[in-house]
Amino acid sequence: MMLGMFDALMTQGFLANADLLFWFICGLSVFLVAIAKSGFGGSMGALSAPLLLTLLPAKTALAILLPLYLVCDVWAVMIWHRFAVRRFLIIMVVAAAIGQYLGYLLFAYIDDGALKAVIGVVALVTAARYFWRIVKPVFDVRAAARRRLLRKKFTQRAVFWSGLSGFSSFVSLTGGIPVQVLMLPLRLHRFFLIGTLAYYFFFINLLKLPFFFNLEMLTPQTLFVSVCMLPLIPLGVVAGKWMATKLSDKWFYHISHIALALLGLRLVIGWLMS
Repeated sequence: MMLGMFDALMTQGFLANADLLFWFICGLSVFLVAIAKSGFGGSMGALSAPLLLTLLPAKTALAILLPLYLVCDVWAVMIWHRFAVRRFLIIMVVAAAIGQYLGYLLFAYIDDGALKAVIGVVALVTAARYFWRIVKPVFDVRAAARRRLLRKKFTQRAVFWSGLSGFSSFVSLTGGIPVQVLMLPLRLHRFFLIGTLAYYFFFINLLKLPFFFNLEMLTPQTLFVSVCMLPLIPLGVVAGKWMATKLSDKWFYHISHIALALLGLRLVIGWLMS
């Protein structure tokens, strides 16, 4: 009976054309997500959805990834639960929930290609500013004053960037970029950044479930692929945790901004070539 169900799934929908490249890309996407969720606050995991989008439509890719995101989120919260900045987290989650609901209401009318391009440009500008300040550093007093100002205005910034994160997460799989634009300039200790984003992504991904069921995006085929990818999550979680504890703050932020720039470039190029 189980073999019959397996054969039926493998001959239906997008799985009918699945080959070794398909399973490799799926596995790489999930491995990146697990590394990111456990050690890099989502920055490397933001590359997972664009990878899967090279093979599948957006709805199918997101339906495969969402259950896996949630499993990774649970792991990440268990690892980093002591490091979340609750004052920031509450504002971010509320704003993102509103953004997701707007994305659900406008899902059929959004030009997700243009939205991806705008978010890609923002990602590139944010990364460019970070590396420019390494080349042309500002005085420590000015840098500290700027961080204090950003934290003082956190609520206003979070309403916009977290709202955009929730919206773009729902319609174009790019919710990680706006929230990184919000959080990375604060220069929190990496453990508190990772912990805050671990809780943030867990809550916003959990909030997507009723919308996904309503839109009938979760199918036996997408759930089958998700289940097949589950064994990769513990491997990625262990790798991400190890990498995060071994890296200095400097290299953590370097890698996070490089990942942000690569994803932004990918989104802009994809829009220009479409």
